[in-house]
Amino acid sequence: MNYKIGFIVSEFLPTKNIILKSLQNLNPQSLTIFSIPIYSPGKKGNNKLLLRIFRETNLDYIFFKIFDTIIVRFVRLIKRSRIENYAKKLNIPFHSLSGNITELNIAIENNNIDILVLSTNQIMPKSTLDLPNLIAINVHLAKLPEYGGLFNQFWLMLNDESKSFARVHKASKNLDAGIVLLEDSVDVIKSESLMSLYLRTAEVGGELLHSFLSYPKTYLKVNLEQEKVPHIRGLPTKQDMKKFKSKSLKLIKLKDFFTVEIF
Repeated sequence: MNYKIGFIVSEFLPTKNIILKSLQNLNPQSLTIFSIPIYSPGKKGNNKLLLRIFRETNLDYIFFKIFDTIIVRFVRLIKRSRIENYAKKLNIPFHSLSGNITELNIAIENNNIDILVLSTNQIMPKSTLDLPNLIAINVHLAKLPEYGGLFNQFWLMLNDESKSFARVHKASKNLDAGIVLLEDSVDVIKSESLMSLYLRTAEVGGELLHSFLSYPKTYLKVNLEQEKVPHIRGLPTKQDMKKFKSKSLKLIKLKDFFTVEIF
C-alpha cells in the first residue's frame, strides 16, 4: 500500500531538524505539508498560557521562548530556510493554514491523507484524530511517561538524567500517550546547553521518523510499549530556574550558534 503522508508543522526551533531528516529519499508525490501558526491569538487557552509564562517564570525562560518562536522564524524568513522553502525545492505541496480546526480537517480530507505526522506545539483535537482512515503519528523528544508535554530537556537536565529520548508514537486523545513504535536516545553531555540537547534529540527524532515513513506498514505492526498516560510537566517556576542556574546549567550558549543547526 502506498500511503499518502501529511505533516502538520509549526515553524519553531526543532521542527526543521525533525522534518528535513524525515523527508530524505521519500517520494514527493506522496507528501503534503500543512503549516499552522505557533500561536493563535484568541484561541482557547493560548492567551492564558502567555499570561502564565509572564507571571510564573523568569526572564531567562521568557527569552528562550521568544528565541524558540519569534526570532527563529524571523531569521529563517530572511535566510529563506523555512520549511516552506525546502518544500518548494523538493516539489512537495505546501499549504499555509490559519490554525482553524475545521479548515485543517477539510484540508486533510481533501488531500486524502492516510498518515498524519504532528510536528507542532499545538494540541490536536479529537475531531482531527478521529478523521476516517487516518493514522496520526507524533514525535516526542523525551522519555515517556516520565516527561510529557513541552520543554522536557529542561526538566531532565534539572533532574540529572543521563539520556534524552526521542520516540515516534501513535497520537491519542491523551497528550503524548500513544503506543510507541520506535525509540532511541542520546547521551546528555554535562557541558552542553539545553538548546544543544534539544536539537540533538530532534535530529534523532527525525531519523526515527524517516525510518517509520520509509516502512510504515512494518512499524505499524510494532508495539514497543502500550499506551501510558504521561506525567505532564508544567512551566518552570522562578524557583526551578534558580535551581537550574545553581547547577551551572545554561539554556543557550554562544557556541551553540556555531555547533548546532539552529536556523
